[in-house]
Amino acid sequence: MVVINPLRFLELMAAQSAIGATPEGGLNRPTSSDDELRVRRWFADQAQQAGLDFRTDGAGNQSATLLSPDPAAKTLLIGSHLDSVPNGGRFDGALGVVVGLEVLLALKESRILLPFHVEVVNFTDEEGTLRGLLGSAAMTGRLTPADLATVRGGADALQAGLARLGLSTESVLAAVRDFSSVLGYLEVHIEQGTRLERANLNIGVVTGIVGVRSYWLTFTGQAAHAGTMPMADRHDALWGASNLIQDARACVMHDFQPGVVNFGSIHAEPGAFNIVPAQVRMALEFRHGDAATLEAMQIALFALIHQNAEKYGLSSIIDSAGLVPPALMSEPLVALIEQAAADCDLTHTRLMSFAGHDAQSLANVTPSVMFFVPSINGISHNPAEDTSPEDCMHAAEVMLRAVLRLADG
Repeated sequence: MVVINPLRFLELMAAQSAIGATPEGGLNRPTSSDDELRVRRWFADQAQQAGLDFRTDGAGNQSATLLSPDPAAKTLLIGSHLDSVPNGGRFDGALGVVVGLEVLLALKESRILLPFHVEVVNFTDEEGTLRGLLGSAAMTGRLTPADLATVRGGADALQAGLARLGLSTESVLAAVRDFSSVLGYLEVHIEQGTRLERANLNIGVVTGIVGVRSYWLTFTGQAAHAGTMPMADRHDALWGASNLIQDARACVMHDFQPGVVNFGSIHAEPGAFNIVPAQVRMALEFRHGDAATLEAMQIALFALIHQNAEKYGLSSIIDSAGLVPPALMSEPLVALIEQAAADCDLTHTRLMSFAGHDAQSLANVTPSVMFFVPSINGISHNPAEDTSPEDCMHAAEVMLRAVLRLADG
């Protein structure tokens, strides 16, 4: 019987966690940083030492593959990412890559003859230091030159980051893969929330990943002396912005559950105690798993922007900062993960992912599924991010059972 090696798996988790470790117990491995380059070398070393086929594509995606005896066989992909947000956690993304690596090692040791190749992918820049989902979007043909020219951090930062990885915009755009020979895609991730923990459940099988729409919003009013300009006569851009935030919160909570809205950055100018704010620039982001509802959210939120501009005598400009469509998971693969969890005597439920993952890129081109294991206290993107060793083992065990079920037909 093929089984996971618990000691080896937890040692692999500890080894990757040491690369870019922070004093607070987290990770600092933004894409193209020194430590992210180190963890790439670590992954390559692990694959090559194990005798796995190792390759890197034009977008920097790293692949470790256990080859089937049949050269013409299709390929099952397992993936996630080893980059982190600045001062993030040890499990976000990395768990999925290490699970995949351990599954390959367990399968190789068993000498089982698989009817398909199994390829584990470390996708480039899932977190968006240069451009969110960069590697998976490139692999699946979802990137255009315009996408790379309008990244949030600017084209110069993108070029510098790619150069550190030995890449270029041309190589990234040329990294499109032919998915006609791909069987499907599996990904495991920490939940980054509290639903599983609160329900005391082991596994969450993702049925869909929300779409995300991001915009830069600028309100422009009129600067004035904060002491002498009567309150009723002010065109205060910050008043419009602050009222919009409350209106948007109420709108989404009342009309678009379980959708979410966020204003993650606000900057007021001129920025002085004694000047009425003339301009406010703010980041608007909203998410929902249903495409039609996401469009309805946009219409409602844009209407609130115009209403608040009119109410406070302001002008408004809305600039797109990125659109990610919702992604539905494959129902047969959802059922496969449920069966694999049952094989391991683990409790499970279906749920939606409100965070973006590489699976949403892959779902456009091949049958795909994600599943979650619990996050302690729901903390993520934080050095305190934690998932128990037992739950990490559950992730590996379910992934292995899923692969073996597919192999059995």
